Parts: sequence; C-alpha cells; structure tokens
Amino acid sequence: MHVIPDADRPAGRPRDRKATGGSVAPGAALRALDVIMFGYLAAAALVVTAGHDVVAGWGLYLVAYAATAAAVAGLLAAYHRRPHDRVLTALRLTYPLVLAPLLYTMTGGTVLSLHGRYLDDAMNRFETALWGAHPADWLGTFASRPLTELFYVCYVSYYLYIVVPPVLLLVRRRLDDLARLVTTVGAAVYTCYLGFALLPVRGPVHSLAEQLDPPALQGYVLAPAQEFLMAHADPVGTCFPSAHVAGAWAVCLAVRRIQRRAAFRWLLLPTVGLTVSVVYTRYHYTADAAAGLAVAIAADQLVKRLLPGPIRPPGIHSGRVLDSAGQIN
Repeated sequence: MHVIPDADRPAGRPRDRKATGGSVAPGAALRALDVIMFGYLAAAALVVTAGHDVVAGWGLYLVAYAATAAAVAGLLAAYHRRPHDRVLTALRLTYPLVLAPLLYTMTGGTVLSLHGRYLDDAMNRFETALWGAHPADWLGTFASRPLTELFYVCYVSYYLYIVVPPVLLLVRRRLDDLARLVTTVGAAVYTCYLGFALLPVRGPVHSLAEQLDPPALQGYVLAPAQEFLMAHADPVGTCFPSAHVAGAWAVCLAVRRIQRRAAFRWLLLPTVGLTVSVVYTRYHYTADAAAGLAVAIAADQLVKRLLPGPIRPPGIHSGRVLDSAGQIN
C-alpha cells in the first residue's frame, strides 16, 4: 500500500480519475490520517510493552490496540469494495475522531508506563518558579460563580469543536477539506495521548487539593455537570499536553486553511477562552496549555507539508464533493 497525498484542488479543476481512482481513497492506499492512526497504535503498544511491569493487564492493552488496528483495516477494506457508499465514506474520513474518546479512556491505565509515578511535584515547582506564585492560587482569588460558569462553558465547548466542523463539512460534501481537518486534529490529539506517558501529571485539582482556595469552584449548570464527568469518566494523569487545547487549536488552524479567514476570526476568541479555562478550572497547569498549543501548531505545519495547498482567499474553497448519485466530483 502507498500513501496518497490529499492535495487541495483549485475550485473548478477536473480531477484525474486515473490517478485517484474516482474516490476519496481508492484501492488499498493509505491516507495521511491512516498513517497517523496506525502510527499511534504502534507507538502506544511500544510504550505499554516498555512499561509492562507497572501496567496492570498490559497484554489486554496490546490486544485492544491490535483489535482497533484490525477494525480500521476492516473499514478501509469495506470502503475499497464500496467507495461510493456515503456512510462508509463518512466513517472512512472521520474514524480517528470517532475512536478518540475510546483511545483516550485507555490512556488512563498506561500513563505510568515510562516513569512509574506522577510528576506533579516537579511540575508545581516549575510553575511556581516560572510565575512567582502558583497560577492555581492566583486565579483562585478571582473565582466567582458567574466567572466559573463562563469558563466551564468555554471548557465544555471543546466537544463542539470536535463534532460541529466535521459534520458541517460532511453536510456540504467537502471531502478533501474534511480529510485535512481530521488529519490535523488527529495529529494533534494523538500526539497528546503519547505525551501523557512522557510526562504524567494529575493536574492542580488533584496535586494541590489540600491547599486550594476556594477548595472547590462553584458554578451553576455546566460546572457541576463537567465535574461529574471528570470524576467518573476522565482518566487521571492525562494532562500534559492538554488535549483540549491541542484539539481546539488544531480545529481553529485547520479552519483557517479550509474556510474563509472570517471563520478563523470567529473561532479565535472562543479558542483563547478555552485555553484559559483549562487552567482556571484547575484541570491543567499553564505548561499543559502551552504544550497543547505547541502541538496544534506543529500538527498544522505537518499537515501543511503532507497535504499541500494554499490558504484560500475569501469566497474560494476546494474539496471534492459528492453528487446526488454518490459520485465524487
């Protein structure tokens, strides 16, 4: 198999169907997003194997990674047989995002693979030395119910970043643009998942629980809802780099490349708010947020080289679309 570059095509230019097979990913070829997914699964398996003495049930993780790879291969094979099936096309281009919550949950049992312990003490010393006082303590002096609810709105908005843009591109049948978006987000998010094991930290909400003032942030609706979700579904130790920050900025930067710049400007302020929210809510250190932003920028630059294409001027967009018969135009 070979990798097909997802080069942007200027609007109106006919496609070379002999070169592309007339579909988004013809034959058994891999796209960049597939390489990222299979690369992550292989790297995660290596990390777990290296730290098998501290990972309970490490063999089951290897089985799970292998099963995920087999499921992806099955999806690609099914798409190869029915390349004009709309459901298969949607799954073929979005499966890294669909699998992300499951693979994120799995990281909770593997974050200590390389170090065998959490490194929050070192991170707290770094944060205090960098800022002169710990940001969690400083931000606590500004805490109020309205402000807390506002920042939880920003924090929860991450889920919209991951769902709404792909759905809009699917509805508009802009498949090349969808592939670029998913590739950028996948590169950012799955890099964060590997980073959790490189620097496992629990975050201020855990490491500074006995000294935080106020002890708990009080909001109205979203604040307690997100706290419940974090307490029951969020794996501990998955802070550095911040996947929230990396994923949101990856979407923002990808939108800048595939949509009008106005869309990027509309996303910019909410994305900055989300970046601040991960620190205000005490889930992350400032270093986590900075690292998440760096990962998103790196992912954007990587995809720029993998999927070359200029940032389009206002009013211009490209991306192969499906006609009413399910054919690629």
